[in-house]
Amino acid sequence: MNKRIYLDYNATAPIRPTALEAINSVIKQPLNASSVHSYGREGRKVVESAREHVAKLINTDSNQVLLNSGATEGNNTVLQYFSQQYPDEMILVSATEHPSILELRDILPNVKVIPVDNQGLINLSALETLLNDYKTCLVSCMAVNNESGVIQHVAEISALAHKHGALFHCDATQAAGRIMLNMQTLGIDFLTLSSHKIGGPQGVGALALGMCGITPTLLYGGGQEKSARAGTENVAGIAGFGAAAKEALEHLNHYQALGTWRNKLEDGLKATSPEIIIHGAKTERVQNTCFFSLPGVDSQTLLMAFDLEGIAVSNGSACSSGTVKSSTVLKAMGLDEKISASGLRISMGWATKEEDIDAFLGAWEKIYKRLKR
Repeated sequence: MNKRIYLDYNATAPIRPTALEAINSVIKQPLNASSVHSYGREGRKVVESAREHVAKLINTDSNQVLLNSGATEGNNTVLQYFSQQYPDEMILVSATEHPSILELRDILPNVKVIPVDNQGLINLSALETLLNDYKTCLVSCMAVNNESGVIQHVAEISALAHKHGALFHCDATQAAGRIMLNMQTLGIDFLTLSSHKIGGPQGVGALALGMCGITPTLLYGGGQEKSARAGTENVAGIAGFGAAAKEALEHLNHYQALGTWRNKLEDGLKATSPEIIIHGAKTERVQNTCFFSLPGVDSQTLLMAFDLEGIAVSNGSACSSGTVKSSTVLKAMGLDEKISASGLRISMGWATKEEDIDAFLGAWEKIYKRLKR
């Protein structure tokens, strides 16, 4: 095996050098941002500077950003709060959401699923029907799907929610740093982010609030984050998050340029194996993601074959304890078990090079020929 190639940015992006530098610059010091002495004041400066960079990434005011451990915490904070505060009203979530939202159906009694079409887009007519049929307090839909890279029509979905008196939550984890985000123009009341998707450290994220006047709270026991999120701030992690957010915004055009390599990748896949299915190809997707199936071949076989070639890819969400399962996203899009079990995701990012794509295509040709034999 020669060089190892990483093409799984939608799971976790390699940490950016600027983020690592920011972490290292503060981690050796006892910076508790809630302390009143000089170390505490220095920690507070680090936290507030990072908060500003995160706010700029999503075009909102830094006072509206609450720092936490990541989008899973943020998603749980919002949905559990609304379920408790409005037990007689419905929470509507799209059928292709992240597990940190979909699995809440098992513990929250008032969650219903909005169907999607065969490209993974929310069915707006079905959403309006649900809003007419049920008194709804919250609609939740991710901006960009973590498996397919499909971009939802966020502004239209939020407008429908508001028209029926509901608020709108958006998991923007896979959108930040890849497309422009503006909470106000998109009509987002609650937005969740994870640092490690944009090249920051794991275990840090944010919940950003719109102007609806509601502050959902999950963790109690301290005055941190304006008493909205108890627990000592992870100052070093927050510093890395801020540095990654700053660089992600500055290099937004780089993500757009990745579309050329994605097209090259998909053209190469189809040339070698014409029977493959590229999911979401008929609608708008982020430029870094290709999600495809080779009918009749399960994704675990392909993952292992690529790993032996030194290439890291995935079959979808990495939030299932390392398991390889059929894609819930593909099932929601109406695809059968055979195709849902064969989904493979390639996702690029800030450190990807064109030769990585060439190496992937070379490996794919070898693997495909071996499978066909």
